[in-house]
Amino acid sequence: MFHRKIASCQSARVRNDPRLDARRSRIAQALGLNAGQLVCGFGFNPALESYQTAIHFLGFSSFEALAIERNYTLVHDRYSNLSVNDILEMYSVLGRDTVRRSMWSDLVSSRLITIEAQLEETINPILIGGYKLEVRGLYENKLASPAFVELRLDPNYAVLRDIANECVNMLTSDSISQDEFIRSSGLTAREKSRMVAQRLLNQDPVEGYLAERGDAEDAVSLREALAAVS
Repeated sequence: MFHRKIASCQSARVRNDPRLDARRSRIAQALGLNAGQLVCGFGFNPALESYQTAIHFLGFSSFEALAIERNYTLVHDRYSNLSVNDILEMYSVLGRDTVRRSMWSDLVSSRLITIEAQLEETINPILIGGYKLEVRGLYENKLASPAFVELRLDPNYAVLRDIANECVNMLTSDSISQDEFIRSSGLTAREKSRMVAQRLLNQDPVEGYLAERGDAEDAVSLREALAAVS
């Protein structure tokens, strides 16, 4: 069900009634917000799901209709209506929802895809800064599901991991064990060695890996990194 919601918010969002959009804009303005902040602020509030009066007051026929608009706004906004602080506040709320945390991880992953697509098109310092904070925030708020981490370990994400300092975030948030990290074939020798140099990888898992895979491509740099911190 949740994946169908994401598909809806990305490619088949129901066209809004302009009058309802105008109404929400007026409500948002009265609260000192914009329409995107209003929809996401109310939409991600777990107390609102059973509060039909508030849902209808905002101009939505049901909570599901609000959720579709909310998801679309989160996935596609690039700091035009939602600031990075708004996003981090949402991640804090979603991370506390332990029952649906993996679902929220899927939604956040969809948002990152849209941000990363723009990063590939242009060098925008504001976008890069927000992206780095977002990636750190999703790890800190436990929104990095095992499936999400596995995806991010793919070799194709090496440049993005470097931009976001993601290896540090993975390890400091305990989103991946040190043994899994050091044995990941998708990580570069440079990434692994940097984590050793920053003392985020303990000596035991690294030496265990080297004992098993002493002829691995990353073995030389790892031994040098270990020697430097010993």
